[in-house]
Amino acid sequence: MGTRQPDVRAGVLGPLFVEVDGREVMLGGPRVAKVLAALLLDAGRTVPLDRLVDAMWDDGGPTTAVRQVQDAVSGLRRALAAAPGLVATRPGGYLLELPPDRLDLLAFEQARDQARQAVGDPARAVPALRRALACWRGPALAGLAGDALGTEAARLDALRVAVHKQCLDGELALGRHQDVVEELAAFHAEHPLDERVAELRLLALYRCGRRGEALEVYHRVRRLLADELGVDPSPALQAAHQGVLDGDPALARVPAPRAVPVADAVIPRQLRPALRDFTGRQVLVARLREALADRDERGGAATVAVLAGAGGAGKTSLALHVAHQAAERFPDGQLQVDLRGFGGAPAEPGEVLARFLRGLGVPQQRIPQDVEERESLYQSTLAGRRILVLLDNARDAAQVRPLLPASGGCAVLVTSRSTLPGLDGARRFTVGVLAEEEAARLFGRIVEPALVAAEPEAVAEVLRLCAGLPLAIRIAASRLACQPGWKVATLAARLRGQDHRLDELRVEDRAVRGCFAVGYDALDPAEARAFALLSAWSGPDVTPDSAAAMLQVPLAGARRLLEALARTHLVEARGEERYSYHDLVRVYAEECAREFFAAERTPAAARLAAWYAHATDHAAKLLQRERTLLCRPETGPCPGGLPGFTDRATALTWYQDERANLTEAVLLSAQGEPTPVTWRLAMAMHIFAVQSGNWQSIRSVNLVGLASARRLGDALGQAWMLLGLSISYIGFGDLVLAERRAREALAQAELSGDRTAHTSTMSHVGLVMHHLKRYEEAAHWHGLAVADGRMADKPGLHAATLNNRGFAFHALERYEEAADCYDAALAILQSSPDPIPYVEAGVLDSLAQTRQRLGRTTEAALAFRQAATLRAGLRDLDGQAATLDRLGDLHATGGRPAAAHAVWTEALTALTGRDNPLAAVLEAKLADLTAHR
Repeated sequence: MGTRQPDVRAGVLGPLFVEVDGREVMLGGPRVAKVLAALLLDAGRTVPLDRLVDAMWDDGGPTTAVRQVQDAVSGLRRALAAAPGLVATRPGGYLLELPPDRLDLLAFEQARDQARQAVGDPARAVPALRRALACWRGPALAGLAGDALGTEAARLDALRVAVHKQCLDGELALGRHQDVVEELAAFHAEHPLDERVAELRLLALYRCGRRGEALEVYHRVRRLLADELGVDPSPALQAAHQGVLDGDPALARVPAPRAVPVADAVIPRQLRPALRDFTGRQVLVARLREALADRDERGGAATVAVLAGAGGAGKTSLALHVAHQAAERFPDGQLQVDLRGFGGAPAEPGEVLARFLRGLGVPQQRIPQDVEERESLYQSTLAGRRILVLLDNARDAAQVRPLLPASGGCAVLVTSRSTLPGLDGARRFTVGVLAEEEAARLFGRIVEPALVAAEPEAVAEVLRLCAGLPLAIRIAASRLACQPGWKVATLAARLRGQDHRLDELRVEDRAVRGCFAVGYDALDPAEARAFALLSAWSGPDVTPDSAAAMLQVPLAGARRLLEALARTHLVEARGEERYSYHDLVRVYAEECAREFFAAERTPAAARLAAWYAHATDHAAKLLQRERTLLCRPETGPCPGGLPGFTDRATALTWYQDERANLTEAVLLSAQGEPTPVTWRLAMAMHIFAVQSGNWQSIRSVNLVGLASARRLGDALGQAWMLLGLSISYIGFGDLVLAERRAREALAQAELSGDRTAHTSTMSHVGLVMHHLKRYEEAAHWHGLAVADGRMADKPGLHAATLNNRGFAFHALERYEEAADCYDAALAILQSSPDPIPYVEAGVLDSLAQTRQRLGRTTEAALAFRQAATLRAGLRDLDGQAATLDRLGDLHATGGRPAAAHAVWTEALTALTGRDNPLAAVLEAKLADLTAHR
């Protein structure tokens, strides 16, 4: 006699359980339970180790994940000792096999298959659907946590709901409305927003003669949809409601079952295999699955989702991954085609329609020759069916439109390098690069774990050089995995050189360069030139303004070119009208520029540097109207239109947005033969950098500008650059170097013979003396600058120098002389035809402090308030708060606590959301004031 086999039963359609010979098995921990769940979900198929890792950990697990999975499998085998051999080891994973009558999931799927074979025959389908529903004991895998298992449980729960709806639909088709009306009420209570359930319930109530209740069901659903989702009921539900209102006799009749022979229903399964090591994209996967689930099977159009992204971003892999996950929602089949939109001759819609019709079971002889007739037959064949269509590598909307099903039960996934703006009604999803953690996980799934663990720094460098592009990561990892003698550092070294990086990112028939070339070859000549030449700019991004100057095209043309490149993801949009390359795409663009536009690269870069000099000077003049024109004839005319800012606030915003580009422009202009543009551009940045406190930026650009001016032998340029360096050293607190550079600047200004530079550098020497607390010398140098007589036509500079001289007298406690300086400065400003509010605010603040020292507190308070109002109008919130803080001190020392409290509160409000240490000081002052009231 043979050995008796143990009776094993298991279930996942409810809380996880397994029993042997009628006794429930204790699993001994959540990890063992998760391994069992993963094996049962794929019962009869080998489950790879990486899938078991995903089941146990949401983040890919620790470095010992594989060993811990193996330990969990051993624990499962011990728990199932009464059923030896149930969990079998297979190459790359494990297998658990049970007959359908011993695993609820298999029994459920078997019953569903039987129901599917009875399409159009509810008398046969309903019993099978009831058997399927009887397999359930509650929510799938109830009590088990984890993303992977949770996703699968959600899929099964959704499937249960779909089967229940099919079953109740079949019951109504058989005239059993009396039998299911209460079941429908309970089902509707569980799913109050499900319009199909509501429609079935409304129909059952109507056929039972309960017309009033049917109408009440509709009104409750309509209110709930409006309150929860802000939408109206579906057309199908509205039509059913209207039928009830009208007492439509057709609605009361039981429809005759459809006679669709099973043998005629061909179910295509054309999806190519998904990648076993697909990694990441959890949010995007979830959004796509949600989009595919959002279908109206009783009307409307098919759901269309466009996955747009750069070549090599993994659009096809993502589409296949989602399509396989969603396949259960499309029991009538899946169609797939490569439209060859980018690379090769694009597939003609008529050719694709013929292929799809053959896949749907239409004999070749019945396929019309006329394309429009093929489209009509395609729509007729899909009518009433639930089919998923994957259109890969689409070129444009015109290629896609004839292939879209009209049936609302169908859905379409389209992948393209273009966003397909002409495809109406589509939902669009951008497929970008992988996040750092996702890139690392993908690399680790291809490369031997020991290699990855041994060289984490080299792994990080490889991933940085691949810049998150899935194709690049896969190629690099595959090369490493197939070269037994290589270390990760070997691969990193080979990728490091930019000139040959794309040569290294190639394996067999896959190459990153080839992937980019496909997109480049699809460009028109103007787009190809723009794509290549923009790579001569090494800054972080370009705008239509800067691109117009670089490419020598009108602004509208530059905007069109950038938008065209962004639509095909050869450049990426970064916020409003800012565009940049992916790192590897930039490498390819530079190759194209060297090969096809070599003579234009250097002039294009020079034009952009010159444009930045003009644009920055334009912005600086809005902040300080008397600035000397920096872009003199030797720098040439502006190579493009200036940006459209018109006031101080927009000029500052432009500078903040362009700061990194401006620094790069200085470095770019310094390459090759020296040019005045370098130091003039660096000088134009002074006013912005000082106001932002970016001392490192001032130092770096002025060092480059100084080197260029020295190569030119340009004393004026050296004077301004040395002055800028002195400003940066004041900011750093290195006053020794600040003085040295200031005196060198003065000497060069004298050599240049430029009167403005000489006066400005004298005033700056005075400022350095003030910081050194050598106030007598500070007053002396400022006095020389004022007495020079060269400021008469520059009221802002004249007033600022008087203000600085007043600072020195104030520090020397010579308050009357300080007040005279401030009064003289205000007189100059107030007689100027153009207001200079930022200088006037500073003078008023200084005057207020000096008046306070002189005991003229009423006049001091008035000047503080005037200064704060001017700074508020300039959106100088930090300066406004500082002035109000001093006004509050004046009120507090004068015995006016209520006034002090109001002013400090106003100052604190100005600093809301700003990282300014004064906020904490103000809070302390207010707290102290409150405590002593």
